[in-house]
Amino acid sequence: MVPGLGLWLLLLTAEGPSSMSPKMAATKPRILCLHGKFQSGSSFRQKIGGARRKLERAYDLEFLDGPIMLEGGDAGEEKDGKGDVPRAWWIRDDDGKHVRLREALEYVRMKTQGQRYDALIGFSQGGTLATALALNGFPRGIKAVVTAGAPMINEAFMVASEMALDDGMDSSGGHSIRKLHIAGEKDEMVPVKSTQALCDAGGNGELLLHEKGHMFPTKAVSVNHIMSFLETTLSIASEP
Repeated sequence: MVPGLGLWLLLLTAEGPSSMSPKMAATKPRILCLHGKFQSGSSFRQKIGGARRKLERAYDLEFLDGPIMLEGGDAGEEKDGKGDVPRAWWIRDDDGKHVRLREALEYVRMKTQGQRYDALIGFSQGGTLATALALNGFPRGIKAVVTAGAPMINEAFMVASEMALDDGMDSSGGHSIRKLHIAGEKDEMVPVKSTQALCDAGGNGELLLHEKGHMFPTKAVSVNHIMSFLETTLSIASEP
């Protein structure tokens, strides 16, 4: 044997995944997931376990923590029972006005700087934020939005529009991004009509109902609809 040939062959066969062709090492589309108020990224991940496991077969999911740490919780809110600090994307002041919305959008920008995502998934407050982010044109490359139990909050749209103008962007472009808004028929926190208003205001939206309350649905019929929506939307968006 030629001197050194055996060692060369050993190194060649041990190169591992880095030597794989692009087709063999194809990456999954990436989805940024935004939790509800009084949750955290990890608790949201756990709560949607049934849906998450199916989604993760086709997509890389990243769960982000909100910027505001909370104490206690308001009656009826989804609370984190796994020991994590409950969080929020924004809060209400003493007059009931939604505040720190701009901070929420800027926070997501900072945390995802240099990253690229194909879709956004958000529950409750996180769903409203996901819709506002899409209208704000950030993160770059977003092609689809899925929300559950998300209310229409006018202030979120106003801030997103203002930020888009500050960046010299046309916020109306985000209206063309396809959106799936899911609402619970028994949701006493976020009525169907509020999610319907979000669907109408966000543009290019579809409303899907389930029979439960304020939750991200994990039953097969809803999850299959989400999977079909994402597959169709991302496939269309990737066509030349």
